[in-house]
Amino acid sequence: MYEVDDQPFGQRILSWTGGPANPDRFVALGGVRLPAEPDPAALRHTLDAILARHPVLGAGPVGLRTVDDVWAAASAGRYPPDAKCLLWAYLAGRELLLVAHHNVSDPWSMRLLLREVLKPGTGPAPSYHGSTSTPAPERVNRSVPFWRELLADVPALAPGADDDKGTAEIRTPSGITQQQAAEVARAVRSTPFVVLLTAFAQALGPLSPGEAVIPVLTHGRQRSEWDTVGLYMNVLPVRLGTPTVGAVHRAFAEAYAHEIPFPVLLDAVPQTGPLFADGGPGLAQFEVIQVPEGAGIEPLTIPPGLGLGGPLLPVNGLAFWLEPGAGGAYTACVRYRRSHRGADMQALVRRFIDSWEEIRADAQRA
Repeated sequence: MYEVDDQPFGQRILSWTGGPANPDRFVALGGVRLPAEPDPAALRHTLDAILARHPVLGAGPVGLRTVDDVWAAASAGRYPPDAKCLLWAYLAGRELLLVAHHNVSDPWSMRLLLREVLKPGTGPAPSYHGSTSTPAPERVNRSVPFWRELLADVPALAPGADDDKGTAEIRTPSGITQQQAAEVARAVRSTPFVVLLTAFAQALGPLSPGEAVIPVLTHGRQRSEWDTVGLYMNVLPVRLGTPTVGAVHRAFAEAYAHEIPFPVLLDAVPQTGPLFADGGPGLAQFEVIQVPEGAGIEPLTIPPGLGLGGPLLPVNGLAFWLEPGAGGAYTACVRYRRSHRGADMQALVRRFIDSWEEIRADAQRA
C-alpha cells in the first residue's frame, strides 16, 4: 500500500531529494522583452495581484528592482532564507525577469506568471492541492506491474573517467527553434517533445548500453489546475529501445498512459528509490522548457550561471535540457557528474544537434 501525503507531489519530490527552501535554489523563471516599457508602479500592482492570486508564492510585497541590467542584478542577488515572498522581479526598460524559489516554480509556472504579467488573471486561482496529490488507488494498482517491469535491470550509463562526484555544466546554442520542432513533429505525426527526445536518445547511444531508461520531466497538472502556480513537475521514466521517432513515440505514450506522481511511484515500487536517489546508477534526464506564446513576447537569452532551474533529481549521470532563448532557439544545457569528461559532454551535444538535423532532413524528404 502506498502512502498519500497532502503536499503537492512537486514539493514531495524536493523533500525526497533533500531540499526545503534553500536560499540557493532561487532560479530564473523567465525573461521577456515586453511590448512596451511598463510603468513601475503599475507593474508592482500587477505583481502584488499575482501574489494574491497564488498564495503559494508567499507574502508580499513582491520585490521589484529597476536596474540597468536584469541579468547582472539577478546574478548578484542574495535571497534571505527567511524571505516571506518567493517571487522577485527585475526591470530594465522593456526587459523583465522573474525569479522565484524552485520549491514553488516550474516551467508551467514560468509560462503562467509571465502570461499574467501581460494580461492579469481574474479571480482566485484553483486550489493548490488537488487530485494530483491523491491519485485513485485503483489507478496506481493497475500501473504498478508496468513500472515493476520497466524499472527492472535498469542499465547504467557507461562509467566516466574517474570517481569525482562533483558536477559541472555546459550550455551550447543548438540552432534548433520551437517552430522547427513543431514542423518536424507534424511531418512525422508526433509531438515536438518526442522528436527532440528521439534526437537525444540517438546522441546518448555511445554512453548507454542496452535499453536506456531516461527520466523525462512532465507537468503534473490536470485541467482543473491549469491556472495553479507551484512545482507540479513530475518525473516519468521512459525505457527506450531502438531510438527511432516511431519507437520513442510508442515508448513515451505507453509510459505516459501509466503516469502516476513520482513520490507515489517511490512508495508503490520500492526499487524506484535506489535507482533515482543520490549515488544511484548513472542515468540521463531529459527536459524541454517552453515559453509563453503571444504577440510581442520575445524570450531573453539566459546567460551561463542563471539557468531555468536545472535538473530536479540528483545528477548521478547527466541531465540534459533545452532552454528557450532569443528568437525561439533552444540552448542545449548539460549538467553532469565530473566523472564524465567535459569533452565527452560537448560531443554529446554535437551528436544531439547532428541527430536532430538528420531527423529533420528525413521529415522534409517524407
